[in-house]
Amino acid sequence: ASSLLLCCSIPFLRFSFYLIMVCPEIIVMLLVPMSIEGFSLSSVSLKKILPTLTELRSTKSKVPWTLDNDKYGEFNQHRDWGFAYSSTPASACGSYTIDDIKGEIPKDLVGSGTFYKVGPGKFERNGRQYEHILDGDGFVAAFSFQEDGTVRYTGKFVETEYFVQETKENKIKYRNVFGTQRSGGALANAFDLTLKNVANTNVVKWGGRLFVFWEAGRPYELDPETLETLVGAEEGPVADLGGTDCKVRGITIDQGGTIDQLINVGRSFTAHPHVWDENTLVGFKIETNAKTQELNLEFLEYDGEWKEEKSTNYVIPDALAPHDFSLSDNYYFMFENPFGDTDNLKYMFGFESPTQMMKLALRQNTMLHVVPRPGNNGKAMIIELPTSYFNIHLNGISEEKDGKVHLYSTGWDLTNENFFPQSQETAPFLGAWGGQYPDFVGGTVPPSLLYRTVVDLETAKVISHEEVCPGIVVEFPTQEEDKPNMMYCALGSDDYTSLPSTGLCRINTDTSEIETWWAENRCFTHEMAPVKKKNGDPGSWLLTPLYDTEEKRTSLAIFDSENFVSGPVCRMYLKHHLTYGLHSSFANSNT
Repeated sequence: ASSLLLCCSIPFLRFSFYLIMVCPEIIVMLLVPMSIEGFSLSSVSLKKILPTLTELRSTKSKVPWTLDNDKYGEFNQHRDWGFAYSSTPASACGSYTIDDIKGEIPKDLVGSGTFYKVGPGKFERNGRQYEHILDGDGFVAAFSFQEDGTVRYTGKFVETEYFVQETKENKIKYRNVFGTQRSGGALANAFDLTLKNVANTNVVKWGGRLFVFWEAGRPYELDPETLETLVGAEEGPVADLGGTDCKVRGITIDQGGTIDQLINVGRSFTAHPHVWDENTLVGFKIETNAKTQELNLEFLEYDGEWKEEKSTNYVIPDALAPHDFSLSDNYYFMFENPFGDTDNLKYMFGFESPTQMMKLALRQNTMLHVVPRPGNNGKAMIIELPTSYFNIHLNGISEEKDGKVHLYSTGWDLTNENFFPQSQETAPFLGAWGGQYPDFVGGTVPPSLLYRTVVDLETAKVISHEEVCPGIVVEFPTQEEDKPNMMYCALGSDDYTSLPSTGLCRINTDTSEIETWWAENRCFTHEMAPVKKKNGDPGSWLLTPLYDTEEKRTSLAIFDSENFVSGPVCRMYLKHHLTYGLHSSFANSNT
């Protein structure tokens, strides 16, 4: 679940902006962040040297399962999985033609377009480690398929104003969503509600323009070829979000009026826009009303040139913004995850970051919101699931059949006693997702499972919510363009063992049939981007990065969906490694 990035800043700022309404002097504190050098209240993090999985077989008290190395391969979590989350090397910043290729690049892909991947790429400043991997600075990699049959690699950090300033001064200057704060402890962070936009979650090219998304902030536009960060754009997904100088995003007091402008706040944009067809991309803008505590979502449908064609406003009382959503012919769908109460003062006074205070509500059922798309005169529905479930990702396109919709999503079963003790009302939101990498061996990262949720749209009731293939631990679900029932995922295990992904799988969601492929030892798998085959040939080419920690380099692999279990037809090896996570996409040359 490494792509998990909620708009975490929103609920924790509500109390702060209430104070602003009654104590205008706090505006001064917002505009003049405190900085006290040389004084630290934070403790030093000790690097954990973890044993191999083989050595942990006998340590059953630490893990709620039996580890099967013969089945899933052997790797050392700190040496190998930790290396996958090491900072991107300087050699990855630049551009060159890839000359180490095994296999043959399919003719369909020659001159066809570019595969883009974005994720955290830097985890330290001046010797100080970031507190959480999801606070890592965004790095974009591009694999461009040239007309002459070659593939050109380009890699570059997203040069946000935050990244540029921290690079210039070589120190951590801003507070972060997932735990990283300025040196100096609470005194150096109190009352500064500005959160660093790390621009590390998703990358999409649409209408000839390339954007990087991080849902608690403003998207950044890049040059599609050079990956240079562009400035000054105010159209498309950045329209009406507020300028780049906004101190805080995702909050409103008077919907863009005088007060909002005075205290310099703005809206944010989802990290998961979805392409509906070749002429329609759908996303939503986010803001929470500080006075009413209502979450305001504006769903927008853009044409092929980023022009807003349709708009739908939807309000959810007292909720966090969804990380992902799905859409069908007539509706938008999103889960409202169950969260408990938080201590906002710890964030306000600089002791903790937003997600460090978040709690999962283990005895609260999850809600599904069903919102009519423009042209559908139906009413919005709020439907309660029969269980407590934490949703991470949704399939982008859902199909309506006979008055019902089948939603496919990945997430955590919050009733799983091994990870969420039912004697407790709440559990920490991130669990073992802190530190240098997600701690799977310690047994505290819950397995991410693939669920099918069937909803009767006429009665507004959940018919079923169950696993598609019981036991498979997966993430990063993607679909084929013409066959949304064919789903592809990164695969950790097929027996509920919560492990990093070392396999890939192809699932027919109509029949629950599954095909699997496993990588070599010490190699980790990731999200697959389907590219439709040409000339009427069935299926897709599947593009995905493979992280080889033994050779310490990353390759872009190409699979044939119709011969999936045979493995890659081609692997293009870089001269260096790329950092693991988060999302990727493929853009045709004419996109």
